[in-house]
Amino acid sequence: MNETATGADLRGRLTVRAFELAAVDPSLAGLLDPAEQARAIAITHTGTRRDFLAARIAQRLMAAELLGAEPGELEAVYECPECGSGPVLSHGRPGYWRNGVSADVSMSLSRSKGWAVAAMVPAAGIPLGIDVQHIASVGFSGFDGVALSLVEQRRLAQLSPGQRNAWRASVWARKEALAKYSGLGLRTDPAVIAAFPDPDTSGPFAGAQVWEPDASALGLPNGFAVAVACGGPARA
Repeated sequence: MNETATGADLRGRLTVRAFELAAVDPSLAGLLDPAEQARAIAITHTGTRRDFLAARIAQRLMAAELLGAEPGELEAVYECPECGSGPVLSHGRPGYWRNGVSADVSMSLSRSKGWAVAAMVPAAGIPLGIDVQHIASVGFSGFDGVALSLVEQRRLAQLSPGQRNAWRASVWARKEALAKYSGLGLRTDPAVIAAFPDPDTSGPFAGAQVWEPDASALGLPNGFAVAVACGGPARA
């Protein structure tokens, strides 16, 4: 487990950690809430179910540490634009209640190939998104046409072939982080999400600062790209 904090303003209050999911103690799954347990039961693939549980355990332990709380004091509350919010949900933007009120933490989590990354700010209602991508997973035919704008495709073409997959993974991580930041997820066409947004961007991506933490400094093995999007006004 490793961590870093970067930048000024919200970035200076942000904690980012990486977790090797196989190292998370599975016996702690009992800390999870009924909706999380039910979602895990519905996952038929054993490895995927194990990684889901490990990521949720790691997220809860990290939040509890930052809040100075016991993990069992927290109740997971997710927020989805289509399904609403509350402890009966297990998907969408993550959050916790503590003693029946919203805990002072905003968070985002992503997992890939046996690893997870989490970002947290000790304040409620802060738009935040994080994503981790395995570089080898983006080198398939058709990726560029689906994931990249025409401007991004032109930038990609200027790189040497050996640089392109790493750039694709970085751009895709930035887009996923922004999609989580907006709360919309990939209901938005990824090709229209600008991986390098203009500071004056309006709409659901307004105020987003996007950057790429050093994956190796977080303790991730070679072959991963990470991006964080944070900022903007607090949500009601």
